Amino acid sequence: MFWKTKREKQDRNHSTRPLIAPLPAARARGGRFRRELSRLPNWPATRGAALGKSGDIFTYTPSGRASLYRYLRNTIPIVSTAVWSWVRLCSTPQSLEITGSEAEINRARGILDDLDARILENPYQRGQGVARLTEAMFLELFTLGRFCGELVLLPDGSGIDYFRTLDPFRIHWERAGRWKAVYEEEDGSERFLSRERTFYSTLGLDVSNPAGVEPLASVPFVLEIEQKLLEDMARSSHNAGTPRLQVKITPPKPFENENEEEYLARINAYFDQTVEQFSSLEADQNLFTWSDVEVTVIGGEKGRNFTWKINREQVLEDVIMALKLFPWVLGRSHGTTMNWVGAQYNLLMQEVDSIQASATALADWLRNTELKLRGCNAQAKHVFAPNQDPFLLERAQSEEIHFRTVDGMVEKGYLTKDEGKRRLGV
Repeated sequence: MFWKTKREKQDRNHSTRPLIAPLPAARARGGRFRRELSRLPNWPATRGAALGKSGDIFTYTPSGRASLYRYLRNTIPIVSTAVWSWVRLCSTPQSLEITGSEAEINRARGILDDLDARILENPYQRGQGVARLTEAMFLELFTLGRFCGELVLLPDGSGIDYFRTLDPFRIHWERAGRWKAVYEEEDGSERFLSRERTFYSTLGLDVSNPAGVEPLASVPFVLEIEQKLLEDMARSSHNAGTPRLQVKITPPKPFENENEEEYLARINAYFDQTVEQFSSLEADQNLFTWSDVEVTVIGGEKGRNFTWKINREQVLEDVIMALKLFPWVLGRSHGTTMNWVGAQYNLLMQEVDSIQASATALADWLRNTELKLRGCNAQAKHVFAPNQDPFLLERAQSEEIHFRTVDGMVEKGYLTKDEGKRRLGV
């Protein structure tokens, strides 16, 4: 009767409403639409078929898988972070070195400054054109696994007008002794790409496939699992609701010679006093009651969120490995030792150096071609500054120990001076 009386009092003060309000029709459809987008199986592997975006719905377009990989890069957070981390690791400060006579060097600087201002096919872009082009190349390499473009010469052929990027998935290869690249234009016509005017680079060299290796090819299957896991986690959390406190108050026993109305008035007053104390309780205040008050937490899945987190972390690590990175690069360290991180850093920098070599080849080819067309005998060399080494102190200490060891062996006669120099690399 106690609970019934309190419920009647609440019904008079508050209107009844459902715990979960129904969603409007458009939002309900949106839930199904998101599930459709999260399903990424059955992607076509043949040339000329990929997913392109029209509004909010994917349609198949004939431009290859480029649009699909760009969609993954732009919409999946872990893929976007990994790609941008690779691009920023490779995009270290860049500089230009020119060799030749002093007169040729001065002339070459003027020629290359003019080329730098017009090399990009988007004339509204500002800044150092060749440096911006190398950054675009890194972004394409880590997204598509390949980068392609061709020179567009000035009308009189006296120099380079700009560098035109090409969709590498529109290229198919024919082999007649050496490989030949055939490019499919927007109108469906085909033409052979000139070796002298075309630059093509891949993230990895595959002798059986001149198109190159696609870094995101191993990601979609794992991403499908990750997106399905996210969807199930959201639905489960919504079903469990928000964690709430449940305050249980045990009604006191009736006194002797106490009628029903007096008893109900007393326990209701005690109930209201307890509710008022909880409602006005500050963060630094405590509550003192008899042992007839119990507080529990209901809803919110309690400890299940930890299980969800562990499962999703494992899937995300598979995505990171597919993108050839280490978890600590993306801020997901799991207590790896410093020595092991140092070894991984060395491997990472070796990969950065090899990829920067492709960008150096592009920049050198553009600049030296322009110098030749202008009749300048100077030579240009593009230089990337090395990444900052967080283990510089440890390496210096190691080199010092190595030097002392070799020097001691020379002093004691175990090595000659020439042998000592060879060991030190001088």
